Amino acid sequence: MAAGAATAIWPTLAQSAGHSLFAAARRGPDGRYSAAIFSPDGRDVTSVVLPGRGHDIAVCPVTRRCVAFARRPGNFAVVFSVDRGEPPVVFEAPEDRHFYGHGVFSPDGRLLYTTENDFEAARGVIGIYDATARFRRIGEFASHGVGPHDLAFLSSPNVLVIANGGLREHPDIGNGRRVLNLDAIETSLVYVDVTSGTRLEKHAVPAGGALSLRHLEVGQDDTVVLGAQIVKGVPGGNPLTEALIYRHRRQAPLVATSLPNEASAALSGYVSSVAVDSSGTVAAATSSKAGAVVMIDIATGKLLGIAAMTDVSGVARRSGSRDFLLTSGTGAIADAPAAHGAVTALGATAFNWDNHAIFLGA
Repeated sequence: MAAGAATAIWPTLAQSAGHSLFAAARRGPDGRYSAAIFSPDGRDVTSVVLPGRGHDIAVCPVTRRCVAFARRPGNFAVVFSVDRGEPPVVFEAPEDRHFYGHGVFSPDGRLLYTTENDFEAARGVIGIYDATARFRRIGEFASHGVGPHDLAFLSSPNVLVIANGGLREHPDIGNGRRVLNLDAIETSLVYVDVTSGTRLEKHAVPAGGALSLRHLEVGQDDTVVLGAQIVKGVPGGNPLTEALIYRHRRQAPLVATSLPNEASAALSGYVSSVAVDSSGTVAAATSSKAGAVVMIDIATGKLLGIAAMTDVSGVARRSGSRDFLLTSGTGAIADAPAAHGAVTALGATAFNWDNHAIFLGA
């Protein structure tokens, strides 16, 4: 696909002076898909048209370039920038791969790692793209599982943590979203040395469960917070008894977070997205199905608050500790402090915001 398949709008950055900035994918009232960098009240700073529905956005820690990924089983990614008026770049996964909607830059910004499906071999891989050469694909290594979804770096620049969703899917079957291994889901958390692709640790959710680990964030002391979803069609998945939030530190067991019934009901068997606050001590998990966000203390797993917001999905840290920005499929943008257990409206837009929101800084 040519770079001309995407177009961008580059208004002055002066409009955003003094504001923190966020990024997210969305659908407009005309049905077209785009990704945007925006202020907390929903005003665009930069937007770029996408060839199809987007999912998450990776942000380069050095240049602040953003990469918007296609929702699985899509194969496009669009690069755009807040800092410079350079045209967007579009690149694709290979023909025998597709993206899972997530990626992460190396700490030095030179490489981009993406979760991908080797669908003919029914295995997960991590694609490697050279960010200094228009995102040319230069290699891959195994995710050491099936259906890798989200990924992140620990404080070590060589250690990548991956959430393998455990779901075998093929783009030619059921629009690429039909689960082909309902009787053998193998979801796991894996740590990999990116210099060699060597698996360092693997922690599986017990076999026979109905869970798929999907989204993750890294908090203080490299504690990984994960959100799970109950897979439809698998017997035994109960939104009130099945843990949906997990925590993990290296060389320790995977810990299922036990929540009160009202918090479990608020998640309704489906975690849409997770985020960690600026202090690294509080995590928020959203559920678009239940229209709620649940906030916990990462160290103890203690419930801090539950807030309601219709069709909420995107969640991102704000500059203040224990504070999160929320985006909704209704177009609403809101603030959710963990201490209050309530949301405050920040803006209303004409867009249906997709799964994730990302904090870019000021």
